[in-house]
Amino acid sequence: MTREGDLVLGSEHLAKLSGLRLPDEPILRQQGLDWLKAWTGQPLLITIQGKRDRWNRLPIRARLLKDSLTFDLSHGLVEAGLAIVDPGADLPFCQPELFALEETARERNLGLWADGRYNPIPVDQTDRLKERVGSFVIVEGRVRSVGERKQRIYLNFGGHWADDFTIIIPKKTWMQMAERGLSTDSLKGHIIRTRGILQSWQGTALTIDSAEMIERLEGRRLQDKRLAR
Repeated sequence: MTREGDLVLGSEHLAKLSGLRLPDEPILRQQGLDWLKAWTGQPLLITIQGKRDRWNRLPIRARLLKDSLTFDLSHGLVEAGLAIVDPGADLPFCQPELFALEETARERNLGLWADGRYNPIPVDQTDRLKERVGSFVIVEGRVRSVGERKQRIYLNFGGHWADDFTIIIPKKTWMQMAERGLSTDSLKGHIIRTRGILQSWQGTALTIDSAEMIERLEGRRLQDKRLAR
């Protein structure tokens, strides 16, 4: 493993666990790195999850092989509260089960979830959101209105665009979400949770690159109709 937290495979290729983000805070980040280092040298079943990123790292899923059983390292990190689920980091995102593991760790205040900086930020805390521009955040709130344009969909969480939080959904992503049964009616008025790198746009905003970056909190996660049949 490198000092930056990248995994070095036996083939000497650099890799990273797909769909995860270690915390930025140095002590918490080191706890996650130490947890991973404990498995150094162990036989792993590696599944490549996508293309190399700009740092030439392969996004992977890694499972420890022991006594005919497997232990998923991503599951272990998230269960211990040592990593955050980041579905927009590596597309496509193929581990929706990580959200439930993260929720349990958050409810138990494990690891990074004992630090209030990482917990979901309510959309009405505009000053707090502005302080986090450029950082990975989780945001929760009720969709007040939906704006449909030719190339983008806008989910608005307030009436003052210069100050309030907005979710920006490119048309390509919106089409993917529509395949899962999502519509403007299914979002307007509902409380949702979203995550990603916070932008300064009018007030603050997140751009959605993956359908999994949005969760409806009143009910179950929207299921892909093709998989539900």
